[in-house]
Amino acid sequence: RAAGFRIVEIDLDDFLAAARLLYDGALVAERWAAVGEFVDAAARGAGLDPVVAGIVRGAARFSAVDLLRDRATLAELRDRAMTAWGDCAALLVPTAPFHPTIAQVEADPVGVNSRLGTYTNFCNLFDLCAVAVPAGEVRESDGSTAQFGVTVLAPAGHDAVAADVASRLAGAPRDLSTPSWPERAGAQSFPLIVFGAHLHDQPLAGQLTALGARWAGPVSTAPEYRMTALPTQPPKPAVVRCADGGASLEGERWVCSPAALGRFLAALPSPMGLGSVQLDDGTWETGFVCGDDAASAARDITAAGSWRTHLAATLVQHSTRGGVRRGRGR
Repeated sequence: RAAGFRIVEIDLDDFLAAARLLYDGALVAERWAAVGEFVDAAARGAGLDPVVAGIVRGAARFSAVDLLRDRATLAELRDRAMTAWGDCAALLVPTAPFHPTIAQVEADPVGVNSRLGTYTNFCNLFDLCAVAVPAGEVRESDGSTAQFGVTVLAPAGHDAVAADVASRLAGAPRDLSTPSWPERAGAQSFPLIVFGAHLHDQPLAGQLTALGARWAGPVSTAPEYRMTALPTQPPKPAVVRCADGGASLEGERWVCSPAALGRFLAALPSPMGLGSVQLDDGTWETGFVCGDDAASAARDITAAGSWRTHLAATLVQHSTRGGVRRGRGR
């Protein structure tokens, strides 16, 4: 919360059930299929770790029916787990639930390893990416202290999201002007200027985050635009360039890949579209525009200067008109 995130707590039962399948189910049959014959044929002096070799050999006991059944179970668990995950950008879990001693590992290497992966063994099974970061210290039952860490998990392909969240949890300063690591690695990107329902705290922002777009902070237009309130659901503004009577309007910049920008444009409903928008520094960037006919027919709200200011004023008006008198009891 201190890093600026909105926290939503979810039930991890389905995640943990999937994690147990990694060691207790037939999914280990994949290990036998990969290296089982090699392990069986290896001489005693081949240097195989006895614990790993034992796990691989034990996987041969499972049938194809067992594997298919566990894969079906895994698919059901993943569907329910992702539903619980919802629209959150990442999942935060402890990296490890305890700190085993060397003696504990030697006494039960498989059991200790399985327990250490309580909150991470489902990661590969659910096709997630993850970044672990230090998060202070924890006091053990014997009074000693040990390092504690958390792991940030994100869906496949959302590595940049996991890396960004992890860096902020680790205390890295957030500089919105700094490109993301895919951009620094050479990935092409384009800015997108938004003014209404796609602002980062408004109801349609999820359409951009779902495409992997990066929020890059506030912007203002050149003083040559006007804004009207379209009668849509959810409500959204129309921004058009005008010859006179315009003003500088507040908006936000998102950064997205060319493919994401194309998919976003293809899904835009009429009368919304994308075009060139001039900013207050004289530069031109791609942003939301609207057909003149639809914009002219809607109520002009240019004086508000921004969509958020308009929404706040509308809320105050509704609150004033909808007042309820309360009687005084004896």
